Amino acid sequence: MSAPGCSSFPPSVGRLKPKNIRLLSFNACGLTSNVLELKKCMSENSIDIALVQETYLKPNRPKACSIAGYVQLRTDRTYSSKGYRSVLQTLPTLRPINIPPLTNMEATGCRLAMTGHSTLVIVSVYLPSPKRLLRRDLRALFALGDAVILFGDFNCKT
Repeated sequence: MSAPGCSSFPPSVGRLKPKNIRLLSFNACGLTSNVLELKKCMSENSIDIALVQETYLKPNRPKACSIAGYVQLRTDRTYSSKGYRSVLQTLPTLRPINIPPLTNMEATGCRLAMTGHSTLVIVSVYLPSPKRLLRRDLRALFALGDAVILFGDFNCKT
């Protein structure tokens, strides 16, 4: 069963595990107006997984800003004028995961089985300004697996 708001995936029978991947973190500040820049960057750099923050996408437009050859895992805000995170990926071994409740952070995550490595947990995060980065949020995310990678907009200012 898919996590809420996530796309469904084909059965994983006979799937190939990648040996390496190319990741991109992209703060869209509105994906609709910046999708061409994202597509170009993904194409030029052979990106396997793009973690996009501040998409401003809404659930009533599930196909908005789809990119050919990529599957979207989206978590859209329903309580604000701006949506937030999306994961775009081409890898069939990527599976959405449920994110534990967080206090200040917003997150969308997935699990990736790789050849020669333990399973990776990849999380696209957004920390709205002026909220503080809390250790309990980080602990909850790092508890998702042995190898967790956080990408995103932490809005951390010194």
